[in-house]
Amino acid sequence: MTRADEEFVAKLGGSAFSEYARDPGAGVLAMARRGRAVVATEGDALVGFAIIELSGHRQAHLAAITVAEEARGRGVAHALLRAAENVARSEGAPSLGLVTADSNLAALELFLESGFERVAKLPRYYQRGQNAVRMEKVL
Repeated sequence: MTRADEEFVAKLGGSAFSEYARDPGAGVLAMARRGRAVVATEGDALVGFAIIELSGHRQAHLAAITVAEEARGRGVAHALLRAAENVARSEGAPSLGLVTADSNLAALELFLESGFERVAKLPRYYQRGQNAVRMEKVL
């Protein structure tokens, strides 16, 4: 992600995650600035992003991933997820963890078919009270 991509990330993040947070655009942009963000393009158009947070203990966490509605169904999310896994591997992380809403069936399907496993249920995890599930994939 470059500075020129920040407006796109904040706007898409704001719309994609509004169900889960009070100010998702600002939150997503803050995560992108402190982590590693990968932006997907189709031609000249920005169509999605993934944010990977890395800790000093070689832990990698997929903090956010989303694709613009008009680009869904074309493999963009799979490509972003592979890119996130590659970032984690390049930093020496043995696994990639994430948290997603248990009601987000499209995300759950993506993660499960990509080799992630459910490791914990998280009741009332999000600011607005939705339940979540923690998932992990060994890299």
